Amino acid sequence: MTQNVRGAVRQALPAIAAAAADVDRTGAVDPSVITDLHDAGFFAMLRPKAFGGMEADPAEYLAATRDLSAACTSTGWLAGWLGVNTWHLSLFDERAQRDVWGQDPRTLLCESYAPTGRLERVGDEFRLSGRWSRCTGIQHASWLMAAAVLVGEDGAAQDFLVALVPRADFVVETSWNSVGLRGIGAHDVVVSGAVVPRYRTFGWVSGEQLSRLAPLYRLPQPTMYTHTGTVPLLGAAENILAALQPRAASSVDPVAMACSDLALSVAQIERNLGDLLDSARADLAPDSDLVLRSRRDQVLATERAVAAIRTFIAHSDGREAGNPLVERVWRDVQTARTHVASNVQQVLALVGRHSFGMEIDEILW
Repeated sequence: MTQNVRGAVRQALPAIAAAAADVDRTGAVDPSVITDLHDAGFFAMLRPKAFGGMEADPAEYLAATRDLSAACTSTGWLAGWLGVNTWHLSLFDERAQRDVWGQDPRTLLCESYAPTGRLERVGDEFRLSGRWSRCTGIQHASWLMAAAVLVGEDGAAQDFLVALVPRADFVVETSWNSVGLRGIGAHDVVVSGAVVPRYRTFGWVSGEQLSRLAPLYRLPQPTMYTHTGTVPLLGAAENILAALQPRAASSVDPVAMACSDLALSVAQIERNLGDLLDSARADLAPDSDLVLRSRRDQVLATERAVAAIRTFIAHSDGREAGNPLVERVWRDVQTARTHVASNVQQVLALVGRHSFGMEIDEILW
């Protein structure tokens, strides 16, 4: 079934690629593209089967996201994040899932994981206020998942939660005007005192909750997010290098080596996700070696994608100077790599400390 989805997505790629320049110019992905991706089954890949989803292999989802990003980086980034938010909602109380998908399984969500909001207890409920920036895809979403700090009566922080609120409870303030990824609509969102039922909040998954979830939803929580922040860069780099591959004269040619680096990253990501899923299927928590290996390979994939595009620029002999596709993709990639998921120095420092037997803090990103 997931192969059928990827095939349907690929059929849409020529039209998405043809519209990429307009997306960059207008700063928006046309809603019809989102409808086409719904029709292809893309947004159902990570949705629970109970709500008409597929509970697909995450590697297949990321491969489809990579395909979209090769056609248009903005479209791939936007679709990837809208889809992965579906995965996160699947960890919430089933009542929250019914609130969102009960009437329309195609309902999409936006999320901001930066804890810039404030939650206060009001009886058995919460009250949410705050402003969240860079909310990718908010104009295509009917619900917002917003991270916030739960504060007590004394104003002291007690917990870190994600609260789910409907469109009627938030205001979108147009703010996204980036150099790259211009079409992702990562605008600001403001919530002022929205009442949030307790079941629409999410902190962490307890062991009891883990036992009732499908293996897909027992992956370490950052895994899907960090990888969703990387595969669009791989797709963009594959798209650019395709123009030079016929010129690669030998296996030591820099262009051929760059292509091999991208293929290596894809293979590593698929291997790591497979190992993480095997742990989930066996009801085992992945060990630190596996989690850090997965995170290391993911951030290095970002670096290889950027290096591959640099290789293209260095070996195009000026023939691609002024090519609007190359210029646009370069801007997109430079913007995408600033995401917190791609902090290579921070991740490699953790990997290095772990390799020497030093204690490390729990990794969220």
